[in-house]
Amino acid sequence: MMTKSNKESPIIIIRYKAMSLLARREHSFFELSQKLTERFPENIEIVGGVVAALKNQNLQSDKRFSEMLVATRTRRGYGPVRIQLELKQRGVKIDLIKLALTESDADWFQLAKMAMKKKYGLSECDQFDDMVKRKNFLKYRGFKSDHIAACFN
Repeated sequence: MMTKSNKESPIIIIRYKAMSLLARREHSFFELSQKLTERFPENIEIVGGVVAALKNQNLQSDKRFSEMLVATRTRRGYGPVRIQLELKQRGVKIDLIKLALTESDADWFQLAKMAMKKKYGLSECDQFDDMVKRKNFLKYRGFKSDHIAACFN
């Protein structure tokens, strides 16, 4: 096992840490660069080179990362707006975000209904305040207004 006390090249140590992070889960290029820069602030140039090399070797992929995140978030009941925002915050380009959301084949209307059912059960909402609360919940979860409206029809 490598430790900081090893007299190894910083490239080897940084690559080992990057591979260790990628072995646990996918990371975006930006996210991986950020984590490694925080860990090795004295070797920022090397970090950039290592992450770029991993991307060139297809060991790091923003496409795979976005597909993984979309799948994970849809299983947890989040909508496309929130997922898109999260991917943007993690440095994924908009074209990859749209591709991942399109390829997911998620039925956002059904997911919105399931999220509301999980949170509120089968109880009817006959009070205006209750309806507003439910709509705000779905909006917070990242569903668009047409997905939310379909839940109340």
